[in-house]
Amino acid sequence: MCDSCDPGLHFLAKALTEDLDLSEIDASPEPQVSSEEPLQTTIFFNGPIITMEHDAFSPMEAMAIQGSTILAVGTIPHVQSEAGTGALMHDLKGKCILPGFVEPHLHLILSALAERFLGNFSPPRLGNDGIGRLEEAKKLVETISGDPEHRGNPELWVAGYGYDPSRVEDHPDLVRDYLDAWSPNNPVFIINQSGHLAYVNSR
Repeated sequence: MCDSCDPGLHFLAKALTEDLDLSEIDASPEPQVSSEEPLQTTIFFNGPIITMEHDAFSPMEAMAIQGSTILAVGTIPHVQSEAGTGALMHDLKGKCILPGFVEPHLHLILSALAERFLGNFSPPRLGNDGIGRLEEAKKLVETISGDPEHRGNPELWVAGYGYDPSRVEDHPDLVRDYLDAWSPNNPVFIINQSGHLAYVNSR
């Protein structure tokens, strides 16, 4: 994780999880499969299997795997011959198998937590509602800080994510004076769209 992301992400992770009940989570390790146990071989067929061979889609008819190892890809007769007898045949029914995607900087879990627990200050996208004017950011902060839960607890954070001044009319940052006026009783922490900086009030 980059140095710029790290402090903000730790703050959010702590804020989002401190009140969660984790007592029922089973942290015991998964049982290890003995290397002496035979691994099931499965053949996938009847759907495009994208291999990206030669940097092209290169769809294949079938693929055989054993455990986590790909044994063969190609025509059904070829794959069956490589897999041997006793392979489980899995009909894809037209569904597609794609290579695994590696995205090193998405922060997928954090994005899911933010979407679930934080106020969304993201700009409008594809016709969806979003924060395109400073007045809309003000309204959202006041809505969150004015709900019964926040009004009854001045220590409860008004937390949000996604604010992008480059996509807001006149490009204003959420400076302290704005946030102090919008939420005088609760602390505010709103992450910029970049994820590398945040806006806070005096609380």
